[in-house]
Amino acid sequence: MKFSGGSVWEMNCSRISPVKVGDLVKDVRNGRIGLPDLQRPFVWKDNKVRELFDSMLKGYPIGYIMLWESPADYESKKSTIGDNSKTYEEPKELVIDGQQRLTTVSLLLLAGIHAVEDGKLEGDKGSIEEAKEEFLMAKFSGTERKIKLLPIENDMEAYDRIFEHDVDNYVKDSKMTRNYQYFYERLTKEPHQLSFDALLNAIERLQIISIELDGNDQPQLIFESLNSTGLDLTGADEIRNYSLMSLTAEEQQYYFKTYWQKIEIATENEPTMFLRDYLTIKQQLQRPVRLSNLYSAWKKYMLGHDRKEELAEMLVYAQYYQQVTEGKLNSKKLSDKMRHICNIETDVANVFFIQFLKYADEKHLTEDEIFKAIDLVENYMARRIVCNMPGNALTQVFCALHKDVLKSMEEYEKAGMENSFTYSDILTYHIMRRDGNYQLPRDTQFVEAIENRDAYHMLKPFQIFLFERLENSVHGEYNDVASDMKSKDATIEHIMPQTLNAEWREMLGDNFEKIQERYLHTFANLTLTGINSELSNKAFEIKRDGRTVDNIVYPGYKDSKYRLTRSVTDCQKWTEEELQKRSKEICEAFLRLYPLPKTDFKPLPKPVEEVSLDEESFSPTNRILRGFRVFGHEYNETIWKDMLIKIVLLLSERYPDIIDSLYDGGAYLWTAKQADLNYCTQIGTDKYLWTSMGNKGKIACLRYLFDKCDVAESELIFILEPSNE
Repeated sequence: MKFSGGSVWEMNCSRISPVKVGDLVKDVRNGRIGLPDLQRPFVWKDNKVRELFDSMLKGYPIGYIMLWESPADYESKKSTIGDNSKTYEEPKELVIDGQQRLTTVSLLLLAGIHAVEDGKLEGDKGSIEEAKEEFLMAKFSGTERKIKLLPIENDMEAYDRIFEHDVDNYVKDSKMTRNYQYFYERLTKEPHQLSFDALLNAIERLQIISIELDGNDQPQLIFESLNSTGLDLTGADEIRNYSLMSLTAEEQQYYFKTYWQKIEIATENEPTMFLRDYLTIKQQLQRPVRLSNLYSAWKKYMLGHDRKEELAEMLVYAQYYQQVTEGKLNSKKLSDKMRHICNIETDVANVFFIQFLKYADEKHLTEDEIFKAIDLVENYMARRIVCNMPGNALTQVFCALHKDVLKSMEEYEKAGMENSFTYSDILTYHIMRRDGNYQLPRDTQFVEAIENRDAYHMLKPFQIFLFERLENSVHGEYNDVASDMKSKDATIEHIMPQTLNAEWREMLGDNFEKIQERYLHTFANLTLTGINSELSNKAFEIKRDGRTVDNIVYPGYKDSKYRLTRSVTDCQKWTEEELQKRSKEICEAFLRLYPLPKTDFKPLPKPVEEVSLDEESFSPTNRILRGFRVFGHEYNETIWKDMLIKIVLLLSERYPDIIDSLYDGGAYLWTAKQADLNYCTQIGTDKYLWTSMGNKGKIACLRYLFDKCDVAESELIFILEPSNE
């Protein structure tokens, strides 16, 4: 069977064929085709809508419509459309994919009709009345609604106001409204690209691929096949279909409206990222699922799970996801705190926050305790942003963080010991214990970064986050810097300009080049303004006080509403002395906002285990090295690499001839001539050891060397404890 340019489809489908919209509409009018209760919101992005319009002008196919022969027991009358003998009957086939295209074409047609009615597009009254009746109206419907298109509840208000051409009351934040207005502007823009009759003809000529499935086919599998060929299905689409399509029509309607539709709303009609986080949480994964593997991972997870129960559980988690992503918690204090983190525009901590907020509700944590936990995470992220540490490194940390806290609590409970520490106390410990790429920067590193970080070229969300916090670091009137910066009413600008004129060079002195190089893009030299660029390179006094040119007032820093900017107006000049002073003030402000977290919590000591190298089943996985004994002496190396190097050096001292003979022998020891410096560590003059391997590889190396030296493996004892991970 041929499809879409010759692709071979091995499906047991009744028919796969190209059809025209005009023919499809006839099937809709006579009741052969209907819409099921299972529908998505209108979520097409602007670029998709524009592509469809351009395709229509060129007469290109615009995609596929998937039709499913409705089961014999399909009884839902709400979605039935058509006028068979002026009565409604059950549709023979249901549109189970293609709703977005049909909705978009409907908006396009409405734009054309309204443009004619407004006198902005050529067309006669008879044509638009015929188009309304043919394509848009369901005048013989047995319900009060006489409009064919039946969007989900959240889209219906926007569509109906467009339909009635109620311009003053359009739902402005709706994608339906925005895309309708795009079509209206394209159609009415002069010179006109086409008349209404030409528009109608173009719509009727549109080719759509109709995939008709009989009652024995499995539409879920067809969806998966379509997606495997690169057609546009998201992970959420696939999971929705998987969850609902096996249910009866009545169950689909109930579970869609009771659970899935509410999940869509909670995730702003973009549930894929939520589903990734949900799956990560439920499976207690060390890192989030790859989006490309989301659906396959979901199917594996669902083995043995009831789909109906899972939908109910998903909705619970989706509501916490909404709290996190929209910054809407149970109080203003908590909401404001979460919105600070929302300004960073990262989802790296979502997995932690979803779990924590659910736990907080279940355990009835106080507002202060919840605030402390959120503040700790903000502190962690803020210090790392200022210190320019990679955010993606935190993925594993936040996947494990809540689990780590609960594990510490459980250890006290299992030991029968009273735990007087709060959730935030234990959370502090688990954040502070991280090191390397995962560490919370200490004060010395933090202050140095504040003084030297290029804050001007930071990512915009980081700027918004940090400057909002700086501006409101002292109690007083709150300035919504985040909103101002997003709307471009406020910008980050240099006090000392990037291009120094003669006045600036004179003020800065002989070292003006070094001063500019040192401070130009640092926090000390940046401020929040909405000042016209006309003042950007002017003398400091003008930037501070403003100026009037031709009766036009250009305000200066003194006129700013931002405290961060007005503080500069006390300065009579702007030299290195003022820059150093402001740098110190900003450091103090950041340290007030983000003091180094402290806690007295300590985990219960773990049982120490001693394992010999000769134990064949020994694995270093999930073991922490606390030291080792060899040749009757104990050593304190706690890093596996350091331990390996130390033992190799000890063997070299005892068995120099044997060890020397192993260099360049094709195993672990190499001379400078043969060593790959990307993977080796120098351990002596012209001597290198292969160290770029996992801990299991290091154990294999030791066994190799002990064998060559004819040393009993029982001579080496590892001192270990279980890992926290």
